[in-house]
Amino acid sequence: AGVALQSRRDEGVAHAVAAELGGIALPAELTDPAQVAGLVNAAASQWNGLDLVVACAAEWQATDASAATATDLDRALQVNARAPVDLLLRCRPWLEASSDGRAVVLGDLAGLTPLQGYLAHSMAKAALHAAVRGLATAWAPQVLVNAVVPGAVLAPDDLTAADWRAVQRAVPLGELALTQPTVPVDAVAEAVLWLATCPRYVTGLLMPIDGGRTARW
Repeated sequence: AGVALQSRRDEGVAHAVAAELGGIALPAELTDPAQVAGLVNAAASQWNGLDLVVACAAEWQATDASAATATDLDRALQVNARAPVDLLLRCRPWLEASSDGRAVVLGDLAGLTPLQGYLAHSMAKAALHAAVRGLATAWAPQVLVNAVVPGAVLAPDDLTAADWRAVQRAVPLGELALTQPTVPVDAVAEAVLWLATCPRYVTGLLMPIDGGRTARW
């Protein structure tokens, strides 16, 4: 595959990864519609079209329900819902022109069941999940639109090691995530790969990759 990587920061890392993949790195701020348009046009021009877009950029900010402000809500929705949907909408003509157009979005378990202390983030991810299903039905059969919905995969920067262990105790496979922290990440990557290559009878799917957390009462 010809790969184009978007980066908001750490451009050196993005260029190094792109070089390893034989692809290109393109800096862009996804909350800026003009930059998103430039990003999509540059990627499509480089590879004479687009077959797959993976929207995974996001932000993780704590917002207590008792202290959340309109600014908090607007920021979370802008970054975690509007920006990725804007990206998909701008990719649509290229994906429809492809013989196998697909979009894979990275959602969040908090968008299925709100996470205490993260009201704005949970709201934004729920909106993103709704967009995935809405676009999947609107764009069928030309473009498949699905989401991978990670649970407790990577430890957030604002959690202590003890807090992270407590989170994983609620996950049936949580001990594995503590002793082999690359395994949950690999599972997410493999889920994205499967949605990018599976038979064309899967769309509108929200696929939890959560170590079994949603299976536990």
